[in-house]
Amino acid sequence: MGADIDDFTGVGAKSRSIRARHQRRRKQPYTGSDLSQPYGAPAPYGQYPGFPPAPATLPGTNGLAIGALVASICGGLGIGSLLGIGFGIAALVQIKRRPQKGRGLAISALVISGLTLVVTIAVIIGAFINEARDSAAGIEDVDVAELKAGDCIGDVSESSAISDLPTMPCSQPHMAEVYHVFTFPSGSYPGSTAVVTESEERCSAAFEPYSTTQNEDMDIYYLYPRNVLDWQRDRGVTCIAVDPTETRTTSLVK
Repeated sequence: MGADIDDFTGVGAKSRSIRARHQRRRKQPYTGSDLSQPYGAPAPYGQYPGFPPAPATLPGTNGLAIGALVASICGGLGIGSLLGIGFGIAALVQIKRRPQKGRGLAISALVISGLTLVVTIAVIIGAFINEARDSAAGIEDVDVAELKAGDCIGDVSESSAISDLPTMPCSQPHMAEVYHVFTFPSGSYPGSTAVVTESEERCSAAFEPYSTTQNEDMDIYYLYPRNVLDWQRDRGVTCIAVDPTETRTTSLVK
């Protein structure tokens, strides 16, 4: 009987011990996450790879360098040279900042433009010098319609169309002189053959008073209206005596 009580007591004690452990477990505070607290911010997503940046400048030959070379070669004197120099300098500045080709083209344009500009300036200066020298010597380009007998001419070129001739004092060395001028009567243009025939006859006849031993080697030239337009502008004929062998310093007429 004592054993049974002990066994019961032991069982009962064991049962109380189990309940006590259960009770102690219920009284222990919750050690996990506090659900009353707000949720934290979500973790940021991973960064996606972006597109590669576009190149700042496309490779190739600089356009200003090409333009400079074209202007220096095809632009002619003056303006072409100035454009070639301007474009060439701008091209070198751009090429220094950008990975482009064309430095050689820009330098070539500068060299060509510089030489062309020098030649242009030299031609202009030379023209002014010649004009000043001719003016000092009394040489003046005169329209053929304004020539008159006694005008001495420095040079006569053989050409089918002459618009003006250089006149000078007969005391200066010259090779030709106007000795006669006449005008066809008004009316329609008679044709080139009729004009040439009459011009030759009248100029030859007008030279007879000057046909001396000293003048026997002189040639006779005449300026005449070659077509209807010339006829409408001026119906005059200018007879010119030309010495092909030497220059003269005297006048036939005066």
